[in-house]
Amino acid sequence: MEVVDQGTCLVSNAEAMELIADIKREAKEGRYMRPKEAHVMSCKVKDYFDSTNAKNVTVDDVEALYKVLEHFTPLVGQEGLRKTEMLNMANLRPTTLVEMFAIIDHAEVRFGDDKLEELLDICQTNLTAPPEPEAAEEGGEEEE
Repeated sequence: MEVVDQGTCLVSNAEAMELIADIKREAKEGRYMRPKEAHVMSCKVKDYFDSTNAKNVTVDDVEALYKVLEHFTPLVGQEGLRKTEMLNMANLRPTTLVEMFAIIDHAEVRFGDDKLEELLDICQTNLTAPPEPEAAEEGGEEEE
């Protein structure tokens, strides 16, 4: 089997959430009728995103992160960040080196620990802080 069109458009979770909100808004304004299945699917996708780190990230945050990451240089002679790696950083919001190793192929060879720490700082600076888990807060208050 041959893939004719591999769908080269990469979309972050924040961009997908914005697209779903736009479609929902247009449907409410009466511009078109969505099939029930499309409504159910968009609600499930939104619920999923709300349960992940994507909840607080905006498209502007993602664009700002991409602008910084495009100019991030690897170690001499190594490949820079790939689009999919930048996308995963935006979607997953890594906070530890272990998460960076999971996102970036051959991370230590291409960047080294110092540059990976710098990447973590860039992600934390450019992306909105992740939401605090409500269940953990409530559970912590009950124990005290």
